Amino acid sequence: MSDFLQRLRERKLVQWALAYAAAAFALLQGLDIVAQQFDWPDGVRRGITIALIIGFFVTLVLAWYHGERGVQRVSGSELLILTLLLVIGGVVLWRVAPNANAPSATVAATPASGASAPMRTIPVDHKSIAVLPFVNMSGDAKNEYFSDGITEEILDALTHIPDLKVAARTSAFAFKGKGEDLRKVGEMLGVANVLEGSVQRAGDDVRITAQLIDAHNGFHRWSEKYDRKLTSVFAVEDEISKAIADQLKLRLAEGNQSAQTAVDPRAHDAYLRGLALLAARERGLLDAVKAFEQAVAIESGYAQAWGALAETEVLLPNYNLDSMEAAIPRGESAARRALSIDPDTASAHVALGEIYISRAQWPQAEEALRRALAAAPGDVEAIDQHAQVLYAAGQLEPALAEIERAQRLDPLARVIGVIRAQILLALHRYEAAAAQIESTLAVNPDFALAHNIAAVIDLNRHRYTEAETEFRLHDTLNGKDPDATAFLVRGIADPKLRVAALHNLETAPADAQLRGDPIVHAVLLTHLGQYEDALVELESYAVHRNSTNPQILWDPGFDAIRGEPRFKDVLKKLGLPYKPSEESTP
Repeated sequence: MSDFLQRLRERKLVQWALAYAAAAFALLQGLDIVAQQFDWPDGVRRGITIALIIGFFVTLVLAWYHGERGVQRVSGSELLILTLLLVIGGVVLWRVAPNANAPSATVAATPASGASAPMRTIPVDHKSIAVLPFVNMSGDAKNEYFSDGITEEILDALTHIPDLKVAARTSAFAFKGKGEDLRKVGEMLGVANVLEGSVQRAGDDVRITAQLIDAHNGFHRWSEKYDRKLTSVFAVEDEISKAIADQLKLRLAEGNQSAQTAVDPRAHDAYLRGLALLAARERGLLDAVKAFEQAVAIESGYAQAWGALAETEVLLPNYNLDSMEAAIPRGESAARRALSIDPDTASAHVALGEIYISRAQWPQAEEALRRALAAAPGDVEAIDQHAQVLYAAGQLEPALAEIERAQRLDPLARVIGVIRAQILLALHRYEAAAAQIESTLAVNPDFALAHNIAAVIDLNRHRYTEAETEFRLHDTLNGKDPDATAFLVRGIADPKLRVAALHNLETAPADAQLRGDPIVHAVLLTHLGQYEDALVELESYAVHRNSTNPQILWDPGFDAIRGEPRFKDVLKKLGLPYKPSEESTP
């Protein structure tokens, strides 16, 4: 062995190996830059890497035979070592070669179904991007909404580019102010590129800087600085959108340029304030309505503001901030006003889709969301609502596939996680539903809706103690009396308490919200064994269409009466289950 090591040193095998590795690494770095500039296919890059790996072992063999002492006979131990080196090289190639047709980067993804399914990796499309919140450089924290709004408008413009995957606002804004390594951001959001920048506002002047970063290696792909007046901000957003499309070799959709070429800066300012409030949801929705109303009062032809107003109005009943009877007509009016100005206003189509869902008008809802996705193929809200149309219409497997598509675009969105859990529950995949809601709550422990769905899942699994705990957390977070719902769960669990629990459900002021929605009321009555009363509630809904929760019709809680002729008749009157035609599916 000592003789072998001496001969190894004489032939400078280690030096050759290190020199080759350094040269190969430098060559790969240079080729990576060239490949980005000329958009080389991933297969070419991998082919070069494989060739360099083969070259490494060839170099070692040549160095051995052509060392300082010249060609020599190979001993048995030397032959064994050379054989081992070639075997190792073969293993490396075997591991690399099967992936030759797959993209080079991957990201972890949640299993599509089944809590016990292993984590898998999905390819990261190089035509994908996350837009991080632009930094407010105005020196005044009160201008934060302005820089956030500009970011959101740029993000929205990018969703209109066909074939470009754009990480949704919720997930992108989760990194605001955290200074995360952009390579980690790309990995977590499953994107190959990250756009970041800053906004500086001084009076009527705005400076916007933007830079596109390759999330795989952290290299800059493009950067630009724009000095403009407030009245021409829309042009900047279109310029940035076009520059990114050029960098990623993407084709802009026909008519992709913003239809809103000039807006009164006061209206635009009010619109940006509204966007921040809309994103915050909850009580902020009421102030968002006021902001959007201010925007359209100043600029009556502001299609995007009308569309945002429509979306906000439609959301109010879901957060118990207004009645369906009051909010839905206002939302529909705003949506139609937006579309009369610009027929491609995606937010207005999404709002109409939500309205049609609430009215159980499935073909109209499907058509509205098809148009939304045609206008903005990457709009995660449109994808989310399309999933909810399929869910409410009883197309549960397609709904699951669609909500998982939304989740890939917005992996950190808590609402999308909740909807996925609900669909899994409707499919009777209890373990998977519980795993999803646990995952959502781990990141969002104060999200009241998630606690509510967790409670419903536990209720259907007959885990009554856990359901009571989750309902208490939900009610406490919403400022409600937690004892009322807790007693209802006890009545479901214990037949001796059912009469008292039923009395509270029908009369107690604290339970008024539960009996205010006929489908929610009906499913609770079913859990309490009051099948006749539950069917009466559902028959009333079939006539009045007065629930914001039609999807609950597929909840396992109704399994006890699902086979009843009257239940089937309710579904028939509602046109359920509804199957979209192939032509109407986005």
